[in-house]
Amino acid sequence: MNVLVTGGNGYIGSHLVGALLQAGHAVRVLDLQPPTGGHQPAPGHDFMQGSVTDPTVVAQAVQDVEVICHLAWNFLAWRFYPQIRPDAERREIQENLFGTLNVLEAARTAKVRHFLFSGSAVVYGPTGPVRVNEAHACHPERSTLGGPVYGITKLAGEKLCLMYQRRGLPVTIFRLHGVFSAGNLGQFERMVRQALAGEPVQATQGAGGEYAHVEDVLRAFLLAMGNPKAYGEVFNLAGSHTYSDPELAHYIVATAKSASPIELIEDPTQGMVSTSIDRLHRILGYEPAHGEFLTGLIRSRCSRCSNRRCD
Repeated sequence: MNVLVTGGNGYIGSHLVGALLQAGHAVRVLDLQPPTGGHQPAPGHDFMQGSVTDPTVVAQAVQDVEVICHLAWNFLAWRFYPQIRPDAERREIQENLFGTLNVLEAARTAKVRHFLFSGSAVVYGPTGPVRVNEAHACHPERSTLGGPVYGITKLAGEKLCLMYQRRGLPVTIFRLHGVFSAGNLGQFERMVRQALAGEPVQATQGAGGEYAHVEDVLRAFLLAMGNPKAYGEVFNLAGSHTYSDPELAHYIVATAKSASPIELIEDPTQGMVSTSIDRLHRILGYEPAHGEFLTGLIRSRCSRCSNRRCD
């Protein structure tokens, strides 16, 4: 199939492009910037530089496309976090929601077969340790993960997608929370560096969730793509093991043989987001291939560091 990946030069997007090409699909990437750093999509795809906020660019990008994976998302307000500027929040809301609307409308007009939206489990707000399903009430205003308006805009993006489902565009929504790999340890990379420097290792009290390996996320996208069983569905997309950030902080200190103290930060807006993947398993047969994988990635990362410095 001909697949458009918006935001295809980002972390998940670049991995998805590689997986799609390996599966034999033709891939076009629409992104604001060419690939940089470690986010280098596999060669063999068509690249268009531009913004999803530009309807003309989007209309060109969807030409001859059968499937769209919409991963483009700007974190403008997050750059100012925790001292948020209202104008940045306004811009984040406007660019992300109008951008999503542009891609949806172009997809409908071009009669695209399937639209997959990369959402976030942050839409639930902090859930506590009990895994919630897709019918659980959403309270993104209670969370600041990704920035104060991140979850709110993600939930609004979902609603736009479902509106277009009613207009005849098949859509699928994935709610992700914490996607990691050997090349991207997120907040745990910072913890490793703190431990190796002998600095206090900071972790948010109560934070965690069923973090997913990026390869499992890609598997879910491929299972859903062009699959009528996935049309109109909202799925939690996560791993099978529940992680605790404070527990992983202790593991990092022990693995690094560090004397660093653990500094727990109290912030209920960044608490546990725990989600059930039963629906995704039942409808699409999704099974994470990676169980408890993060400690292995952390251990490998620490072993690659010498003289208390990470490469």
